[in-house]
Amino acid sequence: MLQRYKRPLLIWDIDGTLLEPLGVGRQALNQAFHALYGISGGFDGLDFAGATDHHLWLQAADSARIPPEEASNFFAVYVRHLRQQLSRTPLQPLAGVASLIADLSMRGWPLRLGTGNIRLGAYAKLNAAGLAPYFPGGGFSEAGSTRADILQRAADSHLDRPVIVIGDTPRDVDAAHTAGFFCFGIATGRFDVAALQAAAADAVLESLAEPTPFFDQVWQFGQEKARE
Repeated sequence: MLQRYKRPLLIWDIDGTLLEPLGVGRQALNQAFHALYGISGGFDGLDFAGATDHHLWLQAADSARIPPEEASNFFAVYVRHLRQQLSRTPLQPLAGVASLIADLSMRGWPLRLGTGNIRLGAYAKLNAAGLAPYFPGGGFSEAGSTRADILQRAADSHLDRPVIVIGDTPRDVDAAHTAGFFCFGIATGRFDVAALQAAAADAVLESLAEPTPFFDQVWQFGQEKARE
């Protein structure tokens, strides 16, 4: 039976999906690590694609034999360095993203974040890129130990409708499916269309430079799920 159509909740990754991945987060993490512990390059060599800030912290802290309980102090210093970095190297939305997000918001699509960034770090980046007002909340690194936990937190109070996660890595796809959600892969990060298809994304787009393919996909997907 056809149910009353509800627009899907769209949960967005940040780095490589909404914003150009310029490495400012890694730089700020390394700067904070050096400022506190005198260790250079503490986060070098770690895989940031689809990772969470807390998971990265645990890896760096373990390698340097720093108590994991230092996390709160570390992230406070990290945010200060991140804001300094952003004042020197402003982040830019990827091609088409600013107009697409503004259009989605204007049309009443519910938008949330689902990111491995800590909350303050996420909004520092989005503020720098002019996108923060469109995202009233979401799931962040503090929400849980896994990306799936983060996405489930982002979807709280919106489980009466389909949930689509938009991300650029196979980890985003896996986390979305683990959480019971759908995932659209956007090949604007390290992973190309073939890699995201191989990860079993429910739809894959090369980019968001042209909004029409994205609108067509989410609208069709939402209609199909309303009929199930």
